[in-house]
Amino acid sequence: MAAIAFAAVCALVAGPLGSNAAHAGAFYIPERGARALSLGGAFIAGADDLNAQWLNPAALTRLSKDFALYVDLGLIFSDQSFARQSDEEVIRKDPTYADGIPSVSDEGPPFPDPSLAIATNFGLEDWVFCLGAYGPYAGTNQWPEDGPQRYSLVSLQAVEFFAQLSVAWRPSDRFSIGIGLQSVMTSIKQRLVISSYPGVFGWPEQRDLDVLAQVDVVDAFTPSGNLGLLITPVDGFDIGLSAQLPVSADLSGKLKTRRPSHYYFSDTQIVGDNINVKLDFPWIFRVGLRAFDPDLWSVELAAVLEMWSALDAISVAPGEGGIAFTNVPGIGTYNVKPFSIEQRYDDVVSIRLGGSWSPSRGDFTVRAGVFYETGAAPDETLSVLDIDGDKLGFAVGGTLRLGKFQIDLTAAWVETFERTVTNSEKTQVNPIYTADPTPYDETGPSTIGNGTYSARNIILATTFSAGF
Repeated sequence: MAAIAFAAVCALVAGPLGSNAAHAGAFYIPERGARALSLGGAFIAGADDLNAQWLNPAALTRLSKDFALYVDLGLIFSDQSFARQSDEEVIRKDPTYADGIPSVSDEGPPFPDPSLAIATNFGLEDWVFCLGAYGPYAGTNQWPEDGPQRYSLVSLQAVEFFAQLSVAWRPSDRFSIGIGLQSVMTSIKQRLVISSYPGVFGWPEQRDLDVLAQVDVVDAFTPSGNLGLLITPVDGFDIGLSAQLPVSADLSGKLKTRRPSHYYFSDTQIVGDNINVKLDFPWIFRVGLRAFDPDLWSVELAAVLEMWSALDAISVAPGEGGIAFTNVPGIGTYNVKPFSIEQRYDDVVSIRLGGSWSPSRGDFTVRAGVFYETGAAPDETLSVLDIDGDKLGFAVGGTLRLGKFQIDLTAAWVETFERTVTNSEKTQVNPIYTADPTPYDETGPSTIGNGTYSARNIILATTFSAGF
């Protein structure tokens, strides 16, 4: 039983880490921050709040006061569903599905995603120093424990948290440069069901052979950084460029399992519960072109490249002391060895267009934006861990200025195009089969990724900012 748990859990840990809880661009919803989101993420050349730390740190030079404060909160509502492809064996053998395999939905609550930043020039003309803490907007992933998707995922809580120190310098009125130094924390808590079907009796999705596995892994510190440029070649036109360095996360943590109810596994024992997972987050390149009247209107066209092809596979290995299993039916005793899990992600490209208008020349600004983004996960590796794909988003918002204070409000809709998968390579995790497939003859773990996937996110965001 425990053997099953470990290998499966490692797969489950790696799966979502390499996929996403965000359901967009593999891991990130475009874009974080109320003002940026209201423009469809087209906020690279025109960034003018402290969220520029993430998007283009050179734009921090637009700070017009000696001291600035920024607080942002995004509330992400995820609406996901999965209709597993009909399977005659499952319908015939599992009385729960006597009337067919039902569609299931993400049952997770709205996900709150806050951020905070402060900035000052320390009295130095043309310099700005900023300290911030934030995470890319993300959604939830919580599915029925006994549903037809259970072998892919039951629940996932994934957090990527950035603490960033940025410095921006404007050597001339037409050029600024900014750099950010980042400390990145990554945390994953995930549950899924794995199969302990031994091949000599029963069938692969027999419920008393199911094992509920949970893994908790964390990487408390990974260094990274970003760089930005802001160029104004002529009055009324800006060019913004930025690059986010990749993040290589090395997570470690613990494994917990719930024993299958079948008596066959009553004597299985596990020695050791430490696991390590390694994966790579991508380079991100951004470019924005903005035309504007500083007192009245602004229009920006932006493009973003997220190089998720870096996540080709995820490495999983036992932690300190190793992991060994005894009395595993059909196997006996063995030590778990390191292995890799294929993800085969594609690079993600998004095109963004946003505009703003200030009818009162400063007291109030309205904004709207749209974006299109490609997906990262191919059909072969798609599952409810990562309902990703090409997507279209719309957003509207506005800023109210009250003296030294500003309040932003934004609402956005992100629709992931429905996908029907018939060539999935995703199967149940079953380490007994992995260790010795002979008892299965020509039958192996069930294919669990085929079916129809749909996902959308509704995002409400607000920012409070002040300058003194």
